[in-house]
Amino acid sequence: MTSRPAFTTANVTLTLADTWYPLPSIQVGEGCDVVIKSKNGNTAAIKVAHDDADSKAAPFLLDNPGDSVRLKIKGTEQVVLSSGTAGQIAEVITEK
Repeated sequence: MTSRPAFTTANVTLTLADTWYPLPSIQVGEGCDVVIKSKNGNTAAIKVAHDDADSKAAPFLLDNPGDSVRLKIKGTEQVVLSSGTAGQIAEVITEK
C-alpha cells in the first residue's frame, strides 16, 4: 500500500435535530476512502445516508462517540447526516 501525499478534514455540526446536513464537497482520490466519525463528546447517534428518500428511511447509525464508517465514494456531496439531538458533530477525513 502506498502513502497518499495529502488529505482533507472537516467537521459537520448538526445544528438542528432531525435535519439532514450534506457533507462539504470534497474531491476524493481514486481508490481512497472517506471516513465519517462521531466526535468524542457527542451524546446521541448520528445517522449516515445517501441523499435519497430510501436511504434516509433506513440510515446507517453511528451509535456511540468514536464510532465511524468508511465509504469508497468519489465525492462527498452524495452523503447526508442527521441526528435526533441538536449539536452533534461528525468528523470527516479523506485522502486526495
